[in-house]
Amino acid sequence: MSATFGLSLIIAMLEILAMAGFAWAGGSEVFQQNCATCHQSNAEGVVGLYPPLADSIGRYVLIPKGRAYLVSVVSFGMMGTITVHGEQFDGMMQPWQSLSDQKVADVLNFVLTRYNAKLLPSGFTPFTADEVKKDRAANIAMGNMLKEREALMKSLAAHHVAIP
Repeated sequence: MSATFGLSLIIAMLEILAMAGFAWAGGSEVFQQNCATCHQSNAEGVVGLYPPLADSIGRYVLIPKGRAYLVSVVSFGMMGTITVHGEQFDGMMQPWQSLSDQKVADVLNFVLTRYNAKLLPSGFTPFTADEVKKDRAANIAMGNMLKEREALMKSLAAHHVAIP
């Protein structure tokens, strides 16, 4: 086997893995280093304090407002009581403005494809650094993120999107 053929084979295998959802290995690392402390390594959260990310946010990406919300909540944090799966959570999500646009895209793609795959629409479009940069420009204050979430829930309901 020639070196050129071997290199081509390796590149093709990496492309196949990327298409199969393994492209966000960096997102896994970002999640474990920054998110798992509160949301737990299985994304199930902590009862009453930190909401589960698993099987809860996948349908948000059905509308542009939901995609922007996901970027904003990671970037700007949130405080206040929210309800997920019929349970209330009253923790504080710290802002992660120190994460690069690419790392925010990676961690969102990881959480969505790893823990919300059943809720994602067919043809899910992964987040990109450019999309994150555009949505971060809104620079929403942490104190306003609860209102953003409430507006998102109303928009999802108006679009007849069932939230688990």
